[in-house]
Amino acid sequence: MCYLVARDRVFLMKRQPIVIVGCGPGHPDYLFPTAQREIEQAEVLVGAPHLLQLFPAVGQLRIAAKGGMTEALEQMEDLTNRRIVVLVSGDSGFYSLARMVIARFGRGNCRVIPGISSLQLAFSRLALEWSDALTLSAHGRIPQVADEVLDHFDKIAVLAGTREAIEWCADLLNRRGPDYLLVACEDLTLDSERIRHFVSADALLATEFASRTILILLKKDHLL
Repeated sequence: MCYLVARDRVFLMKRQPIVIVGCGPGHPDYLFPTAQREIEQAEVLVGAPHLLQLFPAVGQLRIAAKGGMTEALEQMEDLTNRRIVVLVSGDSGFYSLARMVIARFGRGNCRVIPGISSLQLAFSRLALEWSDALTLSAHGRIPQVADEVLDHFDKIAVLAGTREAIEWCADLLNRRGPDYLLVACEDLTLDSERIRHFVSADALLATEFASRTILILLKKDHLL
């Protein structure tokens, strides 16, 4: 909130809402029109460098978020009287940096526009239903999930991209046995997109993957 003082009265004025835009998997074709309009109307554009590069023709003040959002949030504090749009990867409600913006500025001061998550796209590429899948993030963490929980699912999708995530998934594939395989979906929608199938943990461990990788553990009969 900000205040306007006029003579002896103080008026409470609501700050400009911060608009958080889910940019989808990284290709402009997967950005919703309403998100595009908000970006074009922004006075301040905040996001990771690769997201800012999606909009080179838009000439707002730009704040590049590198290595997290902490420094960018500090800069945004002094700009809340302007139209700020924050770009986040994938969907703004799914393992997103949007939660840091909302925690800092308050739910009532933010407006959220959803995007297409990489998981939606990965399952679409395989023509598979994913309402019955367990979804986990291994970005900066190893999933802490009990074996008895994992055993309830024959579709497990992991936001991967680190060596630790690959090793965790390889161990999971090894324990599941020959009825399972693992599908790696890399750089979805980008020119470097690649989808590969692995039936052994050793082959998985011997492979290098892009940082934008989804790993999906499946029973083989799902792909028949």
